[in-house]
Amino acid sequence: MNFTHLTDELSKYKYDRIVFVGLGNELRADDGAGLKLVERLKSKKEFKNSHYILAERNPENHLQEIISYNPQIVIFIDAADWNGNAGDIKVFSDEEVSQSGFSTHTFSIKMIKDFLLNHQQMDFMFIGIQPFTTNFSEGLSPQVKTKLDEFFDD
Repeated sequence: MNFTHLTDELSKYKYDRIVFVGLGNELRADDGAGLKLVERLKSKKEFKNSHYILAERNPENHLQEIISYNPQIVIFIDAADWNGNAGDIKVFSDEEVSQSGFSTHTFSIKMIKDFLLNHQQMDFMFIGIQPFTTNFSEGLSPQVKTKLDEFFDD
């Protein structure tokens, strides 16, 4: 997946009704990759009217904020280990999210999705970034940083 692919996938939505939710822990190296990707998306003109939430390890604290944006789609972005190559970026299906342990945060992504759907209809996308390491360390590994740079190189 790259930026052009993401833009194409999201072209059917009104950009002001897209919510990007970054998950992760910047103190655990590549676990912060989802946060970095969301921060970089903020600067792209294609998504200038979209909404961004850096939820870190607690997406459940942002549920009312997500609902307040009246989203057509919510995109969760997090580090996810699926035994890919370090820095690979992949869109996960609902089934894969349940099986892969997409999020190691307090509440499961499925529980959060169910809560949001109880308030209004919306679509969901789950983007995972394969970490190289999630050891305690600030900053991304060179492998993951390079792949994030390549994501934006069309």
